[in-house]
This record gives sequence, C-alpha cells and structure tokens, in this order.
Amino acid sequence: MFVTKNLYQNDETWKKNTLGNSSETIGGWGCLLTSVTMMLNGIGYNETPVTVNEKMKNAGGFQGAFFIPSVLPYVWTNCAYRDMQPCETSPAPIALIDAAVAAGKPVILQVDWNKQVGIQTHFVLVKEKKGNDYSIYDPYKYGGDSPEKDVLLTTRYKYNGAKLASEISAVLWFDSYSSVPPELPKIEKAPVPAEHYIIYAAEDDLSLRAEPSVNGYLWKRMTIETELICLEPKAQAKAKIGVQGQWIQVQDPKGDQGYVAAWYVSEQKEKPAAAPVTVSAPKPGAAPAAPAPAAPVPAGAIALYPTEELSFRSQPVVSSETLIRRVPATEQLISLEPAKQTIAKVGVQNQWIKVRSADKKEGYVAAWYVKYAGGSTTKTNAAPVPAVGGVRKVKTTVEMVSLRNQPLVNDTTLIKRVPINYEFSITEAGGEAKIGANDQWIKVKDSTHEGYVAAWFVA
Repeated sequence: MFVTKNLYQNDETWKKNTLGNSSETIGGWGCLLTSVTMMLNGIGYNETPVTVNEKMKNAGGFQGAFFIPSVLPYVWTNCAYRDMQPCETSPAPIALIDAAVAAGKPVILQVDWNKQVGIQTHFVLVKEKKGNDYSIYDPYKYGGDSPEKDVLLTTRYKYNGAKLASEISAVLWFDSYSSVPPELPKIEKAPVPAEHYIIYAAEDDLSLRAEPSVNGYLWKRMTIETELICLEPKAQAKAKIGVQGQWIQVQDPKGDQGYVAAWYVSEQKEKPAAAPVTVSAPKPGAAPAAPAPAAPVPAGAIALYPTEELSFRSQPVVSSETLIRRVPATEQLISLEPAKQTIAKVGVQNQWIKVRSADKKEGYVAAWYVKYAGGSTTKTNAAPVPAVGGVRKVKTTVEMVSLRNQPLVNDTTLIKRVPINYEFSITEAGGEAKIGANDQWIKVKDSTHEGYVAAWFVA
C-alpha cells in the first residue's frame, strides 16, 4: 500500500494556474503533475501542484504543457524515476505492479478517461490492490469524491474492457532511496582557488555527493555540460579525469560543493567540430554508392531496455566525442552480440554492449544501465521438463515474454507479449532439451497462437 494525501488538480486553490510553459491550466491538464505531487509527498516531501509546477519549470521539466518525469530526480533527490512502460498494445504487467504496490512503492498509471475512440490520457496514482482491482488516488475530483471515498480503477475507467490488463495503457515506475529524505549532512565549505580550473559534466544525471563515494549523500543531479570549479589542485584533479573509481571535489554554478565521479567529467564543454571531409563528385551517369550493409542480428538476439535515460555511443568509451544521442528508457535496443555474451554483461559495471537502436543505428551502451526487455532475470542451464501424459509444458519465468512468428528478435516477428507464469505447450520434437539455453528458441503454442519463445525465459 502506498500512503499519501489525496490532492486534486481541479482544486479551487490552483486549478486556474497555468501548467508548465503553456497556456493550459493545472485544472484541465495537470493530472500527471498532481499525481507526481502526491507521489512526492508519499516519500517524505511537502509539496503542492503549484510548488512542483514551479520547481519543474525552473529545472527544465516541461516542454510546453508536457511533463518530463525524468527531470524529477534533479529536483527531489530522494525520488528515483525508473521507467515509463507503454502497454497500449499488450497486457499491462499486473504482477509487477502488484509487487511494487505490495512493497509500498509508488506506481502511476495511464488510463483512458472517456469512451471516445483512442486513449484519452489520464494519470492516476495506485493506493493498493483491492481484489481484482486497484484503489487509486485520482487527481481529478468528480462530484461526491473525497479523500475518504475509495475509488476503484476499473469502476471509474472502464472503456477498454473494464479489466486492469486492458484499461492500463502505460505504467510509470518510481522508487525512493529511503522512506523519508535523509537529513542534510553538515559540511564546511572549502575555499575556492584563486585560479579556477574548470571541468564539465560529460553525462546527464551526474551526481553531486557529500562524500567521494556512490553511498555519499546525493546533493543534486546535474545536466550534461554543467560547469564545475575544481576545489583541488589542478594537477591532482586533471590526473583523475576519466579514471574509474576516482572522485573530484567541485563547486557548481549555484555555489554548492561536493564530489563528482571523475569518470563522468571532461575538460571540454562541447564536442569539437569535425574536420571537413572532401567528397569526390560522382561521374556523370554513375549510380550512387550503396550504403554499408547493417550488421546481421544474431540468432536468439536479446532485446534490451535502458533502466534510465542513457548515452548511445559510437565507441565503448565515455567521451563527448563518442556521444551519438541520449536514449530514453522506453526505447527498445537489440543486442548485436551473441546471447551468451550479452547475458554475461547485462547489469555489470564497466561492460559495454553493441546494440541496434530503434532508428536502426548501431552503437554501444553501458551494460550496467540496461535490462532485459522480457524481464530482469534469465534462466540458464535448466533441467529438461518431463512430459506429463505426453504433453510437454513450459511456463514463462519473467514478465512480458515475446511470442514470435519466427525465432528472431524483430518488430515484424512479434505476435504478442505474455505475463510471468504463462503456460505454453511445446510443439517441436526435442524442444524440452533447449529449456534455459541462452541462444535457443522453442516452438510452442497456446489456445490461440503458435510461435517461438526464447528458451532462456521459460522453465
């Protein structure tokens, strides 16, 4: 159960306030803003939609009226934004939501607020599971609503079958580092050297901490290219830049002091201009050169998602020169490395994985910032399943496992995604021998479809 105080976007106190950097109002379009405010108060803060609106505007947390959840940790350091998981075309991950809510973690859901065709987006915060439904904190106050009234999701939002799996069209996952924000540590300010040695954040989300450790109190998160004054001797700080495990004491533009990870800073603010490239003009009538063929996706290729927004790079090196773009937490990536090699790296510090992005570009991502698209764990080297009455069965071991029409990870092969513990019958001879293999696929069927599942996601 997640405990907080119910707030309403259409409260007379703030409903006419403009939302973000737009002409819209909190009363009309502030459902996500208000749900987030309730979430923040539930993890120890004391905010209103007005204060969150202003703080997010100052932090760049709006594009017009569009609220950007990934900016929240920059302002409220006890808040961890994990992911936004769309599920308009697949069943919502109910088991995962149940587990989060049971653990007291905040979960915000996107639902459809009226019966018109398509998703008319509205956001609500989950309070607790009630039978086969969720009791919710609804940020929009309807007639008769009050903080004491229990509101059930599928009783109020029932335009897509009145079932949780179909009514939920997206899930926003949050967490907190403690039940209440920790007390601010008391530290004495270091003197700023007369000669400023300037370095820059080479990544978004760079943490400014009270001590030179990942366990040090998190003062704030900073955006890429934030200018930092070194509080250490220049030679000492310069020797640390780019070195894993080293920390540099700095002061940010607002005068706040602390330590930053030396492997996420740079002496350069911007990517240097590329040298001009001379291209010979084609001969008249000559055909244009064919583009280089894309690397083939290996059999049993693993699909991945970022655990948070991360950098997509041309080389497995943290540098302003290698950054191609930032990849959002909702973008699927396909590993171009063998499954066994990929599985050994996922979640491991200092490892990199070569991937293909959603726009078909190839590059590298930090393995410690990705997770499996079919779940957070894999099952390897499992024992074969004995046949029961001549029928061989397997069950999925993680959420959102893909059933595909070919044994290949590709947008065109997806039939559907199924939840954890979903049962299939094996339809190929010897299929049970593949169970748990990192680079194998098993042909299976259920009551409506036949296709292939990744052997490493079943038992």
